[in-house]
Amino acid sequence: MTSRPPARVPASAKRLARAAAWLALLSVAGAAEAAPPDPGAWSDEEDEAVFDVPAPPTLPGLTLRDPTFTFEYTAAVIEPDAASRAGGKSAFAWYSHGEMEVPLAPRKWFVGAVHDSAAASVPGVERSILLGSPELYGRGVWSSVRGLASGGGFGVVLPVPRDVSRDQAEVLRTARVVRPWDETRFRELTLTFRPWFDMRHITGPFIFQLRQGLDWSLVVRRLRSGERRTDITARTAFYFGYRLARPVGVGLELWEVYQLTQDLPGGRLPDDRRATFAISPSVRFILSNVQPALSVLFPVTTPLRGDVASYFAARFSVGFTFPTGAPRAPR
Repeated sequence: MTSRPPARVPASAKRLARAAAWLALLSVAGAAEAAPPDPGAWSDEEDEAVFDVPAPPTLPGLTLRDPTFTFEYTAAVIEPDAASRAGGKSAFAWYSHGEMEVPLAPRKWFVGAVHDSAAASVPGVERSILLGSPELYGRGVWSSVRGLASGGGFGVVLPVPRDVSRDQAEVLRTARVVRPWDETRFRELTLTFRPWFDMRHITGPFIFQLRQGLDWSLVVRRLRSGERRTDITARTAFYFGYRLARPVGVGLELWEVYQLTQDLPGGRLPDDRRATFAISPSVRFILSNVQPALSVLFPVTTPLRGDVASYFAARFSVGFTFPTGAPRAPR
């Protein structure tokens, strides 16, 4: 009998397997540790090491005492692709991101809301400002004085009706590459479920943080020609940070966004356009109730679905903490 050659495993299946492996690893890491000690048993140094850690430019600080509000503003120079109506001229994009997070159970359970807006000036098209759909989420975290924290969350992007003209669609196509891990917030009448797992480890001045998640999107309007009803996107973020001094931290954040199911209009999306990588070096200052940060962002491979040729972005973000005044446990 003639043996059959082994079936070829699709690249998307490999990505799903890798995502599942990361999620399983994070689950085991969180379950393997005992329950954290009562905060009153921690020393001031241990408490500071767990709860006053410089946050990455995009990911949240996992362990928070009080309500926080984070605002981020991004400005980008974008080189459109050859098929764009920009005619080879550079486009400019602006992106604002606002996020409010409130602890339900201090240091353990949190709820939050996110809202974004984007704008771009594309030569030969127009300049438009587009509002994203709101996202609501909840998350939980476990933390240890030994520096390990892990948890997970679940977000829902609520579908918002919008009437987007042809020019506005071109503007959106250009602007969304600046923050590819959140582009689902700008889809028309699309409900998106966003589960994820978090892990962070602190050893001395070094900080390692990882987020692994999936976006499952469902179009809740009539489908257009060639459009899918559902899409799945995998997203991974890794952050390596170093605390130069108590008020200053520097770091490097790497993002991967992988379009597992989405196709380009009129055909299958090539594998080299499914994966999007972005890198972001940053510096953050830790002040009393305020954490400003500066960072730059640029792609290391093809930008989101190859919508543009390349881009470079500068970001300013600031996190505000609103102390509740609740007394801490005695030490």
